[in-house]
Amino acid sequence: MSRRFHRPVALLATTIALFASAAAAQPAATRRATIQSKILGEERHIRVALPANYATARQRYPVVYLLDGHVRAFFELAVASTGYDLLGNVRDFAIPPQIVVAVEHPDRGADLGRNADAFMKYLTDEVAPYVEKNFRALPYRLLIGHSLGGRFALMASCRAPGFFQSVVAVSPGGGDSTAYRTITDCLRSDWSTNRGTLRQLFVSSGEREARIDEGAKRLRAFLRDSAPPTVRWQYLDGPGLAHTETPYLGIPAGIKFAWDRSVWEMPGARADSLVDAKGDPDEVLRAWYAELSARTGVAIPPSPKWLDLAAAAHQRRGDAAAAERTARRLVADYPEFLGGYARLADLLVAKRDIDGARRVLDDAVRALERLEFFDATERSLKRKVLVDALARLNARERDRR
Repeated sequence: MSRRFHRPVALLATTIALFASAAAAQPAATRRATIQSKILGEERHIRVALPANYATARQRYPVVYLLDGHVRAFFELAVASTGYDLLGNVRDFAIPPQIVVAVEHPDRGADLGRNADAFMKYLTDEVAPYVEKNFRALPYRLLIGHSLGGRFALMASCRAPGFFQSVVAVSPGGGDSTAYRTITDCLRSDWSTNRGTLRQLFVSSGEREARIDEGAKRLRAFLRDSAPPTVRWQYLDGPGLAHTETPYLGIPAGIKFAWDRSVWEMPGARADSLVDAKGDPDEVLRAWYAELSARTGVAIPPSPKWLDLAAAAHQRRGDAAAAERTARRLVADYPEFLGGYARLADLLVAKRDIDGARRVLDDAVRALERLEFFDATERSLKRKVLVDALARLNARERDRR
């Protein structure tokens, strides 16, 4: 095959990957579910927001459990934050799409205070199993609470040790000595039995909620002096914020903290060895995700970004079979990632399998029609890239005949 023919098609993978990373998909529709709770002895309700393109995708998603889920502003903040997936540089780490579960309270004082032990059992034994049975959920769970809900979230460490790997406590209080001692004793109890898996804890408070702010800062000092290396924590101050304003800052910042690149992204040296094809891409990928899974306590699958980069690395090493194998895995595991089709089509063109490349691009066009976009322009731009590539393949075939 001539270089003149191969080069324009080789640009396809880069172009579509760029479009995919810059996409702004419509938020998924919210589903309201009813749970007949044996633990609480009554009917309860949750709202479940699925990530954009959930219907097309095959992957499993981390889950955010949001207390006070009946507060629309809290729910929309969480959904928007988990959907913020812009990725400007291949070495960056984008917040992954997540399922958001809004937990409603007919009486929050009972759920989060007087009846807190039973309510925690309801979350762990009824809500989470319902979500993980009915949706493609990873058992990586983030619990978010504000005010009384923030204190409840902190206490999850001893009521359900390790069940929520990340906790976001916004304006949790704990200013009086009894509350402070209860929270810190709870955290110490969890830490003493922690077997080395990572715990993440985010706390925030506002300048204009004096008593709560004082308690949160006291908790910050405790974390600074007592948290073991297996606990990753952050305290975020809210200058000028009152009690009802702190979720506006704390919910998005807490979600971002839980998905910081320092935890989830491949370390620089290993990333360089994979990207630059200096080592076996499959082994680099396997070793990193095995380490990440052991650290978080959850089996974490390779992301589409790293599968795509591994395929490209195999290609640079001259191992076309391994490159194609990885690209096919990428398409199978992440059918919503258009860059995977482009990578695979490029590899098939390189080995002169034009019919195979055409079929892959046809599959990509069909997948495109099922994907959700914020506007029609986004869809039309991607379709044009795919249709133009198909036209080049067809023109080349006609010329050869």
